Amino acid sequence: MDTTPTAPARLIAIGDVHGMEALLERLLDQISPTAEDQLVFMGDYIDRGDHCREAIDRLIRLKQELPDTVFLRGNHDQMLIDALIEQGVADGRRLRDMSPLFREKGPASDLEKFLSIGRETMASYGITDLADLPRRHIDFLQSTRLWWQQDMFIFVHAGIAPALPMAEQDPYTLLWERNAPPGQGGQVHIVGHQPTDGEPAFEPGRINVDTGAVYGHALTACEVRTKQVWQVR
Repeated sequence: MDTTPTAPARLIAIGDVHGMEALLERLLDQISPTAEDQLVFMGDYIDRGDHCREAIDRLIRLKQELPDTVFLRGNHDQMLIDALIEQGVADGRRLRDMSPLFREKGPASDLEKFLSIGRETMASYGITDLADLPRRHIDFLQSTRLWWQQDMFIFVHAGIAPALPMAEQDPYTLLWERNAPPGQGGQVHIVGHQPTDGEPAFEPGRINVDTGAVYGHALTACEVRTKQVWQVR
């Protein structure tokens, strides 16, 4: 079930980490989360940044410290998962198995696609073969969710197609869509994926908390009900 029945003290979304482990550690120090808070990470934990392995290690420790933390899946995380499944390193369904939209747009080889953009991830692990990824890291990535909801707030990495129940959304839209409309009828979509120039984007029906940390801007957390913001650079 992708909902939480009780209201947390703080409902905090954290933007795309992209291997920026030092910023992540400093941001968590700023927030000082407790078991009464609900943290929701927006996905894209790997690629582009130089410390992907360390970032995943920190998130795994955080999951042990605060078990109710929600970890969404980003498109970069999905690309690695798909490559692992294609190579037989992991079991499961690839995005092409779940998404008619992706089958129309996706590459022929998931492995080749990941390797074309995953250089920093591979380097951070010091590997040339995906079979050498730590099993606990694979398990963590495969445990991530495509969406999560708390009251009027729907958290998703990229976008939500209008007029479709969440259970009927195409995973490609949830992971990749940059042009979806904001929430309607009181719903607020909390998203990442589309980096801003350093400040979270607030608009009616949507909050974007990917502020481009991996491009030299801030890593951002936002209490989505009060709009309190924490940032580190």
